[in-house]
Amino acid sequence: MSTDERPEPATDPAVADEPVRTADVEVEASRTVRIVAAVVLIVLSGTFLVGVFDIRSPDGLDPQGPRFFPLLVTAAWLVLSVAYLVEGLRSPRTTKQPGDRAWFEPVAVSALLILYAFLVVPLGYMIATALLFFAIARVLGSRNTVRDAVVAVALAVVVYVAFTRFLDISLPEGVLGL
Repeated sequence: MSTDERPEPATDPAVADEPVRTADVEVEASRTVRIVAAVVLIVLSGTFLVGVFDIRSPDGLDPQGPRFFPLLVTAAWLVLSVAYLVEGLRSPRTTKQPGDRAWFEPVAVSALLILYAFLVVPLGYMIATALLFFAIARVLGSRNTVRDAVVAVALAVVVYVAFTRFLDISLPEGVLGL
């Protein structure tokens, strides 16, 4: 074989038609997007953490009191957000590919969460949460409308019942008046 000749790539029809598995594809947000998302998460979790201390309870931080679980969740959220920021800062810079939309999902999910915060009281927990779950599934790439709607409603109802009936936590009733 001379230096001008290059071997032809193998054209095995079985390999060429094999679908790409999701596990084979690594989706990575750009470094800047991860850092910005981490900072937004830190600000949100810090805000909610401050809000936890506005919950009035004679029990203080007693695990039986109403302040304990929100404190636990928001503290964990803050720790994970800081860890995500550190990971983003330590990651290598990547070159941007043409048509790169790595920014879209975090921005869209953040916008949906902000919209949810404004709609949860007037619409009620169940309706706002079902809409949120459905919309996030769509943003993250799901295209099965019926399944997404059924799962969103089922999750919203299960969480609502668990919180209101078993944990005795009131959630916004909204237009349904439950």
